Amino acid sequence: MADINFYYLESATLSNLNRIFSSADIPFIRLSKFLNEAPKSVEPKLSSEEKIGYYHRKIGNALLEDFWQSSDFNVFLRKATGLKPRFRESNHISYSPGDYSLLHMDESEPSRLLVVYDLTKEWKHEWGGYDLYTSPDKDPLVCNRDFGSLMIVKLAPGDLSCTRYVSLKSQFSAHIDCITYDLD
Repeated sequence: MADINFYYLESATLSNLNRIFSSADIPFIRLSKFLNEAPKSVEPKLSSEEKIGYYHRKIGNALLEDFWQSSDFNVFLRKATGLKPRFRESNHISYSPGDYSLLHMDESEPSRLLVVYDLTKEWKHEWGGYDLYTSPDKDPLVCNRDFGSLMIVKLAPGDLSCTRYVSLKSQFSAHIDCITYDLD
């Protein structure tokens, strides 16, 4: 099982993360080098998925599926966010060159906590593929690719998320574990 970087488990750090999370327009925290050791190989079994607004997407079981459902990670989420998340699902998603998402795919989603663990190596800024989170009447939150980082975002009904267009010039695919937790 994966181990959380000890720094993120210290009481003072957790208290500070909770303060940061609670004070943002769109509640979020982004943690670099979240795990003591990120998985070295990213080769899960993936299958193509076609939906309106998607292109070149592959999806499969989350690489760290057991970890995202573990009590250790749930305790961390509760302390870092002050919320009581309930695991809904986890997937590993691979975005290939030319892939894009449309924000409106989230329109019917209830309140949720979205967790994204980035497993993308050797990504260049000009290739795009940013994670985007929007909320009515608030500035959007745009996150670049960063190997080993964990992004935690609280989204309310009406809030939207997507991974923006990956340039056809990209030489690699973007890889993420995307985990959704329901909130009361």
